Amino acid sequence: MQNPIIGHQQIVEQLQRTVASDRIAGAYLFYGPEGVGKETVARYFAQLILCQQGAQPGSPPVIGKGQVCGTCLACRKVDSGNHPDLQFIRPEGSLLKIGQIRELQKQIIYEPLEARRKIYILADTERMNPEAENCLLKTLEEPPAASVLILLTSNIQALLPTTRSRCQILQFHPMPTQALAEILVNKFSVAPDQATTLAIAADGAIGKALTQLEKGDIHTESVPEILKETNLLAAFKLAENFKDNPETLNELVTWYRDLLFLQQGAPSELIAHVHSLDELRAIVPRYSRLRIQQAIQTIFDTKSLIENTNTNATLALEVMCLKLLK
Repeated sequence: MQNPIIGHQQIVEQLQRTVASDRIAGAYLFYGPEGVGKETVARYFAQLILCQQGAQPGSPPVIGKGQVCGTCLACRKVDSGNHPDLQFIRPEGSLLKIGQIRELQKQIIYEPLEARRKIYILADTERMNPEAENCLLKTLEEPPAASVLILLTSNIQALLPTTRSRCQILQFHPMPTQALAEILVNKFSVAPDQATTLAIAADGAIGKALTQLEKGDIHTESVPEILKETNLLAAFKLAENFKDNPETLNELVTWYRDLLFLQQGAPSELIAHVHSLDELRAIVPRYSRLRIQQAIQTIFDTKSLIENTNTNATLALEVMCLKLLK
């Protein structure tokens, strides 16, 4: 297993050089859209650090190669999720809580059990409450020499500047949709039209595309009600649906994008939701180009407002739905 990552080649090579030169920092911050592959790369980075590089029983591990062998005991333990020096910390319910950070601080002061370093991967760190983040700062200021903290977030602005400044930051970008579609076809045997639909709907995030593929409901997607609804009173019910399923805001943009393509006479190959093509063609006469562009901007503005401020999400989504229905 030399590199199990799809995409992010520059980041992977940077991490390999880091391990090869044994210049591993005490804290990293991986940020990028949900489903883009941050956790997969973090696990691979941990495996790079922990890999024994084919050391024989009774001999010291060979280190500094910057590669993963995939066969040593350490690699097998990482793959099975039971390496004693690798721990994932995820939100309990909706939050990463101060109790979880305090437990980390109790453990991190001890030497690793099997490896040269112990590694903590903190997922969804944008969901830390203020008390937890302030507590974590104490560890980030002076992390023990034998430890590595890897923070993952889809919203870097939600973290304090002091948290960010104490980490080496790596930004993860979505793949170009055509490149992702080709990977889905070649590696996962997805039909080309379905692959294009998945790649566009996932905004280039491989994790999102694979999740949707696993659900197996590519063909059964339906046109969002907000594109067809004309009654302003429906805005409040629609806003509630978006609040319960916030990931659908990204998908909603792809539907408006399809309307824009159809209005401009683009070929059907560019349409993400090709299985709803007839229904979209029936809807598009209701929309002007300006209205579609404004709708897309409204969705982006609302997402930014919810993710980067303390705005009431329900109120913001209600305002968004009213604007989209006008």
